[in-house]
Amino acid sequence: MTSTTRKLEITAISAEGLLDGRKPVKKNAFVAFDCNGATVRTRVDEVGGDNPVWEDKLETEISLPEEKKKESLMMYVGVYCKEKHVGTARVPVKDFKGGYAPEGFLHCLSYRLWDEFGKRNGIVNFMARIVPVCNKGAGLPSFWLR
Repeated sequence: MTSTTRKLEITAISAEGLLDGRKPVKKNAFVAFDCNGATVRTRVDEVGGDNPVWEDKLETEISLPEEKKKESLMMYVGVYCKEKHVGTARVPVKDFKGGYAPEGFLHCLSYRLWDEFGKRNGIVNFMARIVPVCNKGAGLPSFWLR
C-alpha cells in the first residue's frame, strides 16, 4: 500500500465548558493535535478559564494512504490544563480530507471532549485543511482555496 505525505494546517480556535473533575478549569489550558504520531500543540491560554481561546495556526505533515482500507485514519485532539489531561476527541481524518468538499477546502469543526472516565467534558473548536498539491494546469479554482 502506498501513501502520500501532505501538509495539514490546523487552526486551534477555542474550547468551551472545560472541567477539571467537577470544577471549571481556571487557567493554563492548551490543546495538542496528534495524527500519525506527529504532535503539535498550541500556546498556553493563561486567562481563558473554562472557555480558553488560542487562535493558533499550526502545521504538520501527515501520511495519507492512497488505497482505501477498513481502518480509518484518526486524529486525536487532547486538551490539557497545567499538563493534566482534561479531555480527548477522536476526529476521523476523512472529515476534512476531501470527499464531499474539494481538497484544500477549510473545514470548521467542533467536537465533544471526553474525559478518562468516558464522561462529557466540553467542546473543542478548530479548523483543518489539507494543503493541495500544486500541479500546473490542474487544480482547484481560487474560490475553493480561500
